Amino acid sequence: MRIKDSRSIIFSDTPVPDLFIQDMMPKLSGNAVKSYLFLNSVFQNGSRKATRADLADRLGISEEAVDDSLLELQSMQLITVGDHDISINDLKMQELQKRYRPVSSSTPKEIVGREEVHKEREEIVNQINMTFFQGMMTFTWYDHIDRWFEVYGFDPEVMFVLFQEAANNNRLNGPGFAMRVAEDWASAGVRTYEQLSRYYTHFMKKNELKALVGKRLRRKMTEYDLKDVDMWIDEYGYGEDIIEEALSKTRGASNPSVRFVSAVLKDWYDRGLNTLEDIRAYEEKRAAEISALQGKSASLRRDNRDNFTLDSAQDDGSDIGTGVRMPRLLSETADEECD
Repeated sequence: MRIKDSRSIIFSDTPVPDLFIQDMMPKLSGNAVKSYLFLNSVFQNGSRKATRADLADRLGISEEAVDDSLLELQSMQLITVGDHDISINDLKMQELQKRYRPVSSSTPKEIVGREEVHKEREEIVNQINMTFFQGMMTFTWYDHIDRWFEVYGFDPEVMFVLFQEAANNNRLNGPGFAMRVAEDWASAGVRTYEQLSRYYTHFMKKNELKALVGKRLRRKMTEYDLKDVDMWIDEYGYGEDIIEEALSKTRGASNPSVRFVSAVLKDWYDRGLNTLEDIRAYEEKRAAEISALQGKSASLRRDNRDNFTLDSAQDDGSDIGTGVRMPRLLSETADEECD
């Protein structure tokens, strides 16, 4: 026995989860959206049997397009296609299972502390929702925020600044940009707002140094150039004064390069030179050694100049041609007589 709904389709409704509308519908093709809505309508109202041809006729698309749409819906875990039937998945239950975490027994003190933390996080999430999404933040963002709180341990203030950063760059259309920024902050050890302030101070100084290097070298900095500057600052620990000293060595060069400056700084770093005074002392000593070697080389060239003399016979030219018969030169008149 099959149970049928006798209500007129004019007065019936097909409920669709907001999860689908806000998170999944923008990612689907038009045919996939039409197929999903039609499947929900068939399930909710009237007969629950529908063939592949029925879908194609009702939606005005080919049967191949129906197959593609069903595969797309299945890849998004919206439906499950079996051999003889199609099941519409419960999106709300799937979301609940994603968010559910088994909680072991805790002491009353731990429970109170956790409730206070969650209260602060809930308040900041509401502020993010109202400030950046006008109260229409999708469930995907809620899921990412929860994960960033758990994985990175950000304070609520840091989470708000994260969304402020994404909004300033017009990158709230998806979580990708915010995710990369969160990873950068976490890798730099940022957890609290104070740590974030120090990070931004360091970040701004690095950007200023990168701009300075590009200006001194009269070139547009490439991605690899910027990585070299990061290495000078983060790995070598050099500041603006030492980097300026290295840049001064390119003075007069027609085509100065970051590679040359990087080689100079690496040489100083390998020699354990960490202060400007040590570097200048090393460079003065090195210049003196080079000057001494050049002077010695010039002296050797002058001393060797008198080591070679011409032979006396070659000097007066008296024996030139001895024993050698020179050819007789004929004048033009003699040539004519010979003819």
